[in-house]
Amino acid sequence: MVITLEGNRVLVDIDGKRVTAFDPEGKDVPAARKWFEPKREPVRPRSGYIGLQDHDPGDVVYFKEVSVRPVGDAR
Repeated sequence: MVITLEGNRVLVDIDGKRVTAFDPEGKDVPAARKWFEPKREPVRPRSGYIGLQDHDPGDVVYFKEVSVRPVGDAR
């Protein structure tokens, strides 16, 4: 899974195939929120905390490998 952040846009590819493209500033984002949806920030910060999963308090989640690099970095 590769997650790419382009400004506020979030792109998710799995095995080289795009599975999600989300733009919080897009015209197709619903204005109304349900009580269980996460809080939507007007502008996402460009540095700081990275949240990988949001689960119930009793869930156990493991990650085999997590890495972060700037887009265009050939390493």
